[in-house]
Formats: sequence, structure tokens, C-alpha cells
Amino acid sequence: MNENLMPQMSEKTDIVLDRLMKAKQQIGTVKKDSKNPFHKSNYASLNAYIDASEEHLIENGLILVQAGNGSFSEPIIVATLMHPESGQWLKSYLPILNPKQDSQGLGASVTYMRRYSIATLLGLVSEDDDGETASGRGKYDHQKKKALPVESPEKDEEKLRKLLEIFDKEDQFLVMEYLKIVSEHFNWSQTECVNRFLEDKELIVKFNKWKSKRKVV
Repeated sequence: MNENLMPQMSEKTDIVLDRLMKAKQQIGTVKKDSKNPFHKSNYASLNAYIDASEEHLIENGLILVQAGNGSFSEPIIVATLMHPESGQWLKSYLPILNPKQDSQGLGASVTYMRRYSIATLLGLVSEDDDGETASGRGKYDHQKKKALPVESPEKDEEKLRKLLEIFDKEDQFLVMEYLKIVSEHFNWSQTECVNRFLEDKELIVKFNKWKSKRKVV
């Protein structure tokens, strides 16, 4: 993988991660507002992700900027989450794939990758639907999921910080990305996902294996 596409962050991230955690608790899941006739499924559009997140980001002093960069042959989306007051930031890079090599294909690809970059950078998931359970996704969740006590936002933030402290600074952004992937796959809330990581060291082992594979892609 091109090192220029690896996530980056400011020297300090305690404030921006704390504000991100608060915003995520307010955002919750993103509503699936569009239909894919080819796959006969529903999905959350770019507008759905923006509508769900923008107001809560601003309330927490955050701003998300998405800009195009790279070259004509290898365009990329640069998504930057900034906390202007502290100067802290998180940044991710995603390639814009345009197999058709035309303007229409480029526009569709930019829209798709903007949607994906918001979901990835903020760690958001779209609402579940019955089709995922019917096809087998979420099976583990229905069979093994245990009811967890509802905790205060302060305890949630403390547990997230505790989890991030286990890892080196350069891996903390990847941990946030991995939490999003795992929570989406098993239909866990982020709070439940963090709790499971703190309780089950095997999940940390799996994260390290995922990180190793990701770096050699």
C-alpha cells in the first residue's frame, strides 16, 4: 500500500477523539434513505451521512473537510476531521476508482468515496435491515449477544480512552477504523464493541492480524 494513503493524525489527539466520541453518541446509526434496484437493497446515501453527522460535529466543535487531491491518473479523496480550537485533526486518504475513465464515472466515484470516507473516518454505520439477518449477517450477534447495562457517556469515553491507550499512537486511528468494521459486521453499538475489546484479548490479536494484512495490500 502506498504510505501516502495511510491515515494520519496531529501530534496530540486527545481532544479531537473525545469530541468525536461525543458526536458519535449523538449521531447513532445512519438511516438508509435510498434503494439499489440492481441488488434489491436499501443503502444510506451521501446526503444521509451528511444530514446525520454535520450538525452534531459542529455542536462538538468539529468540522469535516473532504477535498480531491492526487494526480489525474490517480485521484484521491482527502477527508480531514478538524477541531479548530485545539488545532488537532485526523486525516484519511481514499483512492477514487473510475474504471469508465469518463466524467460521469468520476462523479459517481467521488460521491461513493465521499460517502465511504465519512463512514470510515467517523466510524458510522447505517441502520440494520431484515435482509442482513436473513442472509446470515448478524447471526453471531443474535446467538451470542448479551444484554449490557446502559452506561453514561462519561464512562463510554473513559473506556474508549482506556482501549486506545493499549495501542501505540500511530495505531489509534486504525483502532477506530477497525471498531467501525467490527461493529458494523456484528451489528454492535460502539459502546458494546469497546467493552468486548476490553474483555476479550482475542479481538486485539485479530486487530493486529488485520493491521498487518492491511499494510501489505
